[in-house]
Amino acid sequence: MLTSGLLRKSVPLVLFVAWGCGNESPDPVVAQTAAASAIAEQANRCARHDLPETTCFICDSGLRDPGRLWCTEHDRYEDRCFLCHPEIEDPDRLWCGEHSLYEDECFLCHPELREAAPTEASVTAGLYCLEHDLPESECGICHPDLASGLEPGSGLKIRFESSRSASLAGVATATPVVEAGRSDRTFLTRVTWDENHYARVTPLAAGVLRQVNADVGQTVSRGDLLATLSSPEIAEIKSAYLAASADEKLHLAILTRQQGLVEQRISAQQDLDHAEAEYEVAKSRTAATRQLLFDHGVGAGAIRRLEETGSPSSDLDVVAPLDGTIVDRQAVVGESVEPGQSLFRVARLETMWLELSIPERDVSQISTGQEVVATFDLQPGLEAHGRITWVGASIDAETRMVTARAEVANPDRQLRHDMFGRASIGARRLAGETTLWVPGDAVQYVDKQPFVFARLADDLFELRKITLGGSSGRMVAISAGLEPADEIVVAHSFTLKSELLKSRLGAGCVDH
Repeated sequence: MLTSGLLRKSVPLVLFVAWGCGNESPDPVVAQTAAASAIAEQANRCARHDLPETTCFICDSGLRDPGRLWCTEHDRYEDRCFLCHPEIEDPDRLWCGEHSLYEDECFLCHPELREAAPTEASVTAGLYCLEHDLPESECGICHPDLASGLEPGSGLKIRFESSRSASLAGVATATPVVEAGRSDRTFLTRVTWDENHYARVTPLAAGVLRQVNADVGQTVSRGDLLATLSSPEIAEIKSAYLAASADEKLHLAILTRQQGLVEQRISAQQDLDHAEAEYEVAKSRTAATRQLLFDHGVGAGAIRRLEETGSPSSDLDVVAPLDGTIVDRQAVVGESVEPGQSLFRVARLETMWLELSIPERDVSQISTGQEVVATFDLQPGLEAHGRITWVGASIDAETRMVTARAEVANPDRQLRHDMFGRASIGARRLAGETTLWVPGDAVQYVDKQPFVFARLADDLFELRKITLGGSSGRMVAISAGLEPADEIVVAHSFTLKSELLKSRLGAGCVDH
């Protein structure tokens, strides 16, 4: 360790060298530059280990060999921690206590050894965890950080203190459900109205409902009268329209008379121009008031009746905006209503939409035009057939699901809004192939990756990496990582996850 000590203590010598050893005066620029460099180098050193920050792997985990486990408790590589593994200490090799490495591999003391330093994961392969009676490379309790690098079908082992620990914790196991010959992906779906043929009917003016002419279940056509309300606002607009119409007629008569007087050379051209301008203003006022009536839901027929009777009633008709069936009614006679308040909902029931919840992992395999077959547990034998018409462009932040939509025919009107079922996309039968299904509660996520726990013995379980397929109700399909004979934890799997992650709560000795 003498060499490394000399190297560390040689930094201040830069100042001495800069000044020189003769009688000549030192170059102040060179001296100042050297001093600044020395100060900067000293400032960028690890104060704890007196090493450059760019090489201190003890403090900076990013500088450590990713293929070797790290013992956080004793601040050294696990394969060099003789406090945890006294059986692997080699008494014939010199030990660098400053950096917790063998002297013949300490590249911090001997930079020329940097390329020869052990970096292979095989260094830790021979270590054995005496506490859990497992190889260190397989011990999930000591090394849960290894889970993220597993391939589907491989895993880490978890050993309980006794053969009764799992059963006392309520852990239960079962083999996967095997379904033969299906290659489809199944997702939770909900039936909704076809919103291209669906409308909420609302009044366009405030008033009181005087009459209701339609009820739930009634088939209506566009323009049919659904209800009538009394609105002082409508009466005022109608009065303004009648006044504007009368004023327009008056100015038309004045214009006609002025044209006759000009032809007889009794009136000046200026009077005729003035009459024409006033008539145009009156006509514009009438047109604007008529449009205001249209905007408040007064139809052309009602305006004609208004012109014929000259009576500005407060009645406002509420009519059906499309052909369909009334599926909801909130209108009650005598009730005060406001613009935007829903009175009826009208839908065309011959077509419906399916809203599919697609997990984020499956979105890349879903596209428009794919065939969809929906089934419903509460309606045995009922199937809805259609195609994907839209796949959402965003992922729900909480559920991590993407919404897709399919349009399906509903000629017998057996599909109802808010029915829940399962939608299979690209369904087909394949001879000789099987799909494994497990309860959704059996799947646990570690570092955002899916796993299940497989029972190997009464006290030994394996965290098994899997690849998920589709879902069906509370069941999820496993496309890789499981075999039909595997015993999977289906109840209290979180107990095993807690056991696995004990070291992350401070119970273990390794970093991750």
